Formats: sequence, C-alpha cells, structure tokens
Amino acid sequence: MRSSPSGQTQPIPNRLASILAKPRSLQFTLTLRIAAIITVGLSTVTLWTCWKTQDILLDSYKQSLQETAHRIEEDVTLYREMLPLTESIQKALKNRAANNLWIGVKRQDETLLVKEPLDQQTPRLDSVLFQQLIDRVSSGKLPQTYELQGHHFIACSSPFIVNQMPIGTLYLVHDMTEDQAKFNRLAHSLIGANLTALVLLVLLVAYEARRLLLPLRRVSQMTQALSVNDLGEKQIEVPPHAPQEVQELVKTFNMLLHRLSEAWQQQGAAAEQQRQFVSNVSHELRTPLTIVRGYLDSVLRRGQTLTDSQQDALSIASAETDHTIRILKDLLDLARADDGYMTYKPELFVLNDTVADVIKLAEQVNHRQVVLEASELVPVYADPHRLKQVLVNLVENSIKYSDPDTPVTIQLEQQQRQALIRVCDRGFGIPLKHQSRIFERFYRIDEARNRSGGTGLGLALVKTFVEGMGGTVTVRSTPNEGSTFTVALPTTPSADKLGLKP
Repeated sequence: MRSSPSGQTQPIPNRLASILAKPRSLQFTLTLRIAAIITVGLSTVTLWTCWKTQDILLDSYKQSLQETAHRIEEDVTLYREMLPLTESIQKALKNRAANNLWIGVKRQDETLLVKEPLDQQTPRLDSVLFQQLIDRVSSGKLPQTYELQGHHFIACSSPFIVNQMPIGTLYLVHDMTEDQAKFNRLAHSLIGANLTALVLLVLLVAYEARRLLLPLRRVSQMTQALSVNDLGEKQIEVPPHAPQEVQELVKTFNMLLHRLSEAWQQQGAAAEQQRQFVSNVSHELRTPLTIVRGYLDSVLRRGQTLTDSQQDALSIASAETDHTIRILKDLLDLARADDGYMTYKPELFVLNDTVADVIKLAEQVNHRQVVLEASELVPVYADPHRLKQVLVNLVENSIKYSDPDTPVTIQLEQQQRQALIRVCDRGFGIPLKHQSRIFERFYRIDEARNRSGGTGLGLALVKTFVEGMGGTVTVRSTPNEGSTFTVALPTTPSADKLGLKP
C-alpha cells in the first residue's frame, strides 16, 4: 500500500489500473516499455534454459548408447574366445542390459536376438513396435529420438563387428518416457515461475515509475496552481529527493516564470498607457466636436443666404463631425469596459419589440429593407440600451457589406434557456482566414470590405457588450454568399444574479 497525493491509500492493482487508464502518460510508457524488455528477457532465458536442458538430457542418452554399443562389441570379442558366437552375443547382451533399455542384434542370417530390460515393471517392447523402431533407425547410425504409442524413445544402430568380421547390425533402444515427463513438468514449472515473476516485476516497475515520477507530478500540480498575478511573486519549489533532471527543470521553469512576469508587466503597462491615452483623447475631443456640430447645425438651419455649394460643404462637415463623435463614443465605451466601469442594467423584456424598433430606425436612416422572421415572442434577459447598440451595429454592418437590392434578415428563436438573434445578409461574405479576427479592435479586412470606410470598432463593441450581458456572438460566412452573425443571450437571470447558490 502507498499513499496517493490526495492522502488516500491505494492498493497496487488500483494504481496499475489508473496507470493503464492513461495510455499517453510517461508513467504508462515507462511501465510498458520496461515490461516489454523484461518479458523478452525472461522469455529468452526460459526458452534457452528449456532448450539447453533438453539438449543435455538427449546428449547424455546418446553418449550412453554409444558407450553401450562399444562395450558390447568388446564383450563379444572377449567371450568369443571361450564360447560360440551366439552364446557370446547373448552373454554380452545380458551383461549390458539395463532398465528401460532394449538391445537387439540383427545378423546376416536375419536372426534377431533381443535382450529386454531388467526392470520387470517396464512394459515389454513387442516385436511390432521394436520392428518399427528398427525400420526407422536402420538408415542412420547416430542416436535419434522417436515418439511411438505415447512413449518417447531414443534409438541408434551401428555395424556389429567382432575381430574385424561383420556379424550384423546392433540396435539400442532406450525408453526415456519417464525422464521426458519429468522434463515437461520442469519446463511447465519454469514457465509458471517466470510468468509469476513477470507479473511481480511489472507491478514493481509500475510502483517504482510512479515513485520516481512523483516529484515531476508535484511540479505539475504547483504550476497548475499558479495564476497570472503569481508570476512575479511565487517560484516553484524543488520537491525533496528530486532527481537532478527534475531540479534542472524546476530552475529553468522558474527562470521562464520570471521572464514571463517581466513581459506581462511591460505589456500591462503599455496596454494601460494605451487605454489611458485613448480615454483621455476621446474625452477631450468629444466636447469641442459637440460644440462644432452645434454651430454647424445652427448655421445650416439659418442658411437661407448660403449658396448650394456652401450648404453642401456644411452638410458634409456636420456628417463627418457626427461620424467622429460616434467613433469617440465607441472608444470611450471600450475604454470603460477595459477599466471595468461599464455598467449593465439587465431586465427581462420581449426581444421582438426591441428588434422592431431597430428595424424601423435602420430603414429610415439607410433606406434598406430589413426583414424580421420570428414565429413566437422571444423573452430575453439583457440591458435594453446595450442590446439595441449591438443590433444597430450588426444591422449597419450587414447593410454596409451587402448589395443595396438585397434585404437584411433578422431571425429570432428561443432554444431552451437562450434567445438567439441571427442577422443575415447576402453580401460579399468573409474569407475563412479572417473570421477568427473580425471581432478584434481596428481589424479590417482587405479587398472589397474596405470600400465602406469602417473603423473596425463596431464588431469589437458587439462582442464586448454581448459578453458583458452574459452572452456569446459568433459568425458563419461564405465568400460571395453572405454572412450570418448569431447572438445568444439568456432568457432568465442566472442563479448568482438572483442571489442563489448554484
């Protein structure tokens, strides 16, 4: 048993199961590869041991048979001086008889003398079986192994020569069934022991891999707990008894954190200066531009004495002043959102009425057809003023980038607890490579979309307002077919808005 990082103890099988559940982890990879090496090594040793043991067993039998054949020839030569040939052969065979050993001599006159084993418990080797063995070994002299009728034999044949006179052929057959059974039991025991050792070694390897990688896991847990604000304050501590490689990794990571902290502070300072500059400039320019627009409007209202060209020039100047004031207003809204001063006053209302007001305003100002498609009344929980700004920007964006003779469609739908607003046009469309960046500030697409002279702030404001009201905005577009902007907003207040715990 070993304590897990959470303080609970887990048995080895459970830990092994957790390792196998993560096939891409370093711990699993190490365990798998080392287990594969151990498996190959143990299998090789087991197979070599079994093969070598079998080879030693057969070699001992072969050597014994060859020595027995040589001794029989010597005995027959000795007895031949005192006894007839047949009696000499029988006496020699009797002297060399042993348990599980059959000895036969096939003379040139086809007379076969057979000496059976001394052990009476050994089954008799019937003539048919003995003849089958003789037929198999008659072509070779070296001892060979055979399996007949469930028994294992090793047999050999050699020319039987006495005093340089050929007598016939000597056959030796040894029943090695019992020794073969012992060898098989030994091999099975060895394989079982190796399998048991393999399982134990794999568990041990998994345990050691987990123990060795524990410092690296602790470093990972420490890094996950870091936040942006901690980059310059906290450093990752080196776990106790960590390997040298882990210590070097921690030192390198701490250096990286320090550099990230410096870069983050510099970026934050630059961004803050930029936001402060934009806010100050927008605020300072808005007041005089408002005064200028007031004077221009006053002159235009009293411009009976002005010529047509003078009135056109003043009208253009007033329109450009309005456009500049709107840009400054947008910059101020974005600056307030960045500083966290943007306020939202969400309430529950019917979305269809607000969309109808936006459509009426867009048709009056732009003289374009805007169609509303809604099969039911859709409730929404949002800030009515900010939502109207979002819809106006989206409708104006669709009007800018679509042909004058094509309508803009606004579709309303309620799905579960969300109100969906889709603003669709049949305009130029947005290339795929630009779709992920169109909500960035001041980002403008080259090609045909630049002909409208947009500032690149409208969609940035849409994203800021929608996300500030707890919604999302996405785009789906195909070049030369049109674009669809989808705004999703909640239909009811969330639990935290109601003061309830989720």
